[in-house]
Amino acid sequence: MTSVPSEWIGSVYLFMSSDSTSLRAQYDTSKSLIYKALRNALSAFSRNSINSLEILKVLQGDPHLILHLKFNGKDNCLEFLRDYRERRVHHHVQEQLRRCLSLDSLQVFLELKVDNKKLDLILDEEEKCLNHIYSLKPSYVKDEDLVELETNFINLSLGSSHSTQNSISPTSPVENSTQVSPPLSLCSSSSEPSTFPFQGRDYADKPLTSEHQQRFANLVGRSWKKVGRSLKKNCRALEDPVIDNIAYEHDKEGLYEQAYQLLRRFMDGEGKKATLKRLVDALVECELNVIAEKLLSMEDI
Repeated sequence: MTSVPSEWIGSVYLFMSSDSTSLRAQYDTSKSLIYKALRNALSAFSRNSINSLEILKVLQGDPHLILHLKFNGKDNCLEFLRDYRERRVHHHVQEQLRRCLSLDSLQVFLELKVDNKKLDLILDEEEKCLNHIYSLKPSYVKDEDLVELETNFINLSLGSSHSTQNSISPTSPVENSTQVSPPLSLCSSSSEPSTFPFQGRDYADKPLTSEHQQRFANLVGRSWKKVGRSLKKNCRALEDPVIDNIAYEHDKEGLYEQAYQLLRRFMDGEGKKATLKRLVDALVECELNVIAEKLLSMEDI
């Protein structure tokens, strides 16, 4: 029997969607408010400390809002899986979002995934789920925007705790959240966008989107590995043997899925630093200028 590592760390993607409202759109317009609702819901399952369950990144893939969750400790992760299986996690997330959005009712659908593995299908196999989560080691730290949102959440929670002389109740941060102003960085993010030249024209540099991801996957074909090796020069999330693992894990799904997963790893790992310019530079380095040109054809100058 293998021994349990002294420092057990794993991660999982929590997919969220609703038929009645776009959670992705709600997050786009009210990051601070939605984050507090989600963090408050999940804090009920951080039994040992507030850091036993962390939100590393909030991702968007229509129609889903996706949380990349990190677990510090096997027991913490196991307890979360049991709460998830008993739908307590579903109830907390749904209720906090309903209150946050001031809705009479809201149905939220959740799904846990590690890469292409759907853990909801094997929740009764606890060790198997734990092994999948343990295999997904986070290759980056908490997203910069989330650090500020998290600090805001903790300060609010501590303030509520201090004022009541008691521990934070599961609903208090969200009940007070409408009185809290969004962090300054979210209110005043109108800095002038940078541009980069390509074939005599200037293009606005911007973080890659799901549309870029899909177009890249459609265009790059067998050259996806070559582009990946160019991107990995300054991207820890693509360090060896990640690219070879993508090829192996998604071999049956074909080149499109392999290229799509490559860019997903790049975008997840680099966050806002996974920009259009970096992808175009990698394509040019690989002498794939035609693909870069087609990728940029969807951009407004």
